Amino acid sequence: MWDALAYFLKAVVPEAEKAGVRLALHPDDPPQPFDRGVPRIMGSVANYRRMLDIVASDYNGMTFCQGNFALMPEVLAGETSIPDLIREFGTAKIPFVHFRDVRGTVEEFRETFHDAGQTDMAACLEAYHEIGFGGAMRPDHVPTLEGESNDAPGYEMLGRLFAIGYIRGLEHAAYGHPARRDDRWTTTAPS
Repeated sequence: MWDALAYFLKAVVPEAEKAGVRLALHPDDPPQPFDRGVPRIMGSVANYRRMLDIVASDYNGMTFCQGNFALMPEVLAGETSIPDLIREFGTAKIPFVHFRDVRGTVEEFRETFHDAGQTDMAACLEAYHEIGFGGAMRPDHVPTLEGESNDAPGYEMLGRLFAIGYIRGLEHAAYGHPARRDDRWTTTAPS
């Protein structure tokens, strides 16, 4: 699998560079070495570091899915944290974020509301601010709320609205409210 990944990255990353397209490899979901008998390799921080070293390029990056990284062995063992990984990989390696959370271990976990998981989500937004992150971020996987059909588990509307509001509040806390950052949004009374 590593040989196939290396072959792919060595062929595709130079073309992505020419086209100005940043690649973002999503972790195995959940990040475990086997799923239904099929081996998988993108389930640890060490393996992400290895993948990123195959082709050293800002166009070879990751989808930083916080829920999956939270279940990786290095994070569960307390060797690192999600905010520390954000700082380590930085904007050069994180073009896309799945801002979500979980509770538990890779063997037994639950996806949670953004304010009810095991990750310090405010510290994550502060870390994104520190690295100057300006890429795409989405809430991804939210619980279904009362009254929703659950026809699209993890993607119903009310849970997403809660998540977007929560993320926006954390952004204001970490980045500052637009009215305080930019005079265009400030209103003043006429003199």
